[in-house]
Amino acid sequence: MRKIGERICQDIKNLWPAAIAVIIYTVLVKLIFHAFCPMVVVTGFPCPGCGMTRSLFFLLTGRIGQSVWIHPMGIPIAGLICYFLWNRYILGRTAKGMKGLIIAAIVLLVVLYVWRMHLYFPNRPPYVYAEDNILAKTLPFYEQILHSLRIL
Repeated sequence: MRKIGERICQDIKNLWPAAIAVIIYTVLVKLIFHAFCPMVVVTGFPCPGCGMTRSLFFLLTGRIGQSVWIHPMGIPIAGLICYFLWNRYILGRTAKGMKGLIIAAIVLLVVLYVWRMHLYFPNRPPYVYAEDNILAKTLPFYEQILHSLRIL
């Protein structure tokens, strides 16, 4: 148990600036734009990971059906996280094949995103358009272009 605590403390020492930056970003963006995702804030469109936090929350609270409905990649991502944490903190070693697994997860996220955007945009959360995005507020013709392309 002592080594687990040491590894966690070492990671906290190494990563605290990044953690502080994420906390500051989260607070500021939520206060100003009422969203977390930079893609939603800037363009109004959901990103491939939109819904992942809710999916993981539903998974952690035992609502597996809702987890899969909001984002089917929640379960595989949770598996990757558990695999990494188990290897890093319990076994004290590098998780074998982690880079390949992350690349495969990213590819799956993008493929699933394109498929779900085609099926559900803009009528099913989280695949909805956020009208109060930066581009729509700063470029008067942004939404006209989206309408002319039949995106909205």
